[in-house]
Amino acid sequence: MERERGRWRFRESFDWRVVPLTALVIVAAATSYGYHRILLAQRDWIEHTYRVMSTLETTLQLMTDAETGQRGYILTVNEAYLRPYLQAIREVQAEPTKLRKLVHDSPAQLARVDALDLALQDKLAELARTLSVLKEQGTAQARDMILSDVGLERMDRIRMLIAQMRQSETELLIERTDRATRTERAMLVVTISLAMLSIAARLGLHFVRGNKART
Repeated sequence: MERERGRWRFRESFDWRVVPLTALVIVAAATSYGYHRILLAQRDWIEHTYRVMSTLETTLQLMTDAETGQRGYILTVNEAYLRPYLQAIREVQAEPTKLRKLVHDSPAQLARVDALDLALQDKLAELARTLSVLKEQGTAQARDMILSDVGLERMDRIRMLIAQMRQSETELLIERTDRATRTERAMLVVTISLAMLSIAARLGLHFVRGNKART
């Protein structure tokens, strides 16, 4: 009996009108959390695109350094130029692997990475052959090789492939940034709307309680 009376007193004392307000707060929190998770994921993809573009720039810069160092050494026979060449050819070997990991979800970009890898190996082989000619046949023969169009064509192919990949990533960046912006706006609208509903519900509850107290 005592337990039943306790339950009855609780039912009488509890204001059931706070239930909709509590539900509204829960819905607002859940909605805000959901949009926050979506926005974080979208920002991660934007950062991912920047990493791809940064790796492409690094690849091109390393190949430029390798070619510049090789040509500088052949033209001057100054071994100081070999240091940036040797460092560049060592570091650039890892870039295709990095790119494959970054673009593994894009078959088109993976195909470009494969083509870029072949172009890099072709260019590196050409640079090494020219240095071998310098050592075996002398400066004149090596200089004739670097003044030919062969090296230029190989470097142009590398630039073209990197430009294609960069263009694809730029389009993705625009798309992903636009999507994140729209999510931010939607999140702001939902947050403001739910906040206004919460305020309205609180004011309504206060008004009802005031009327009840006066009666």
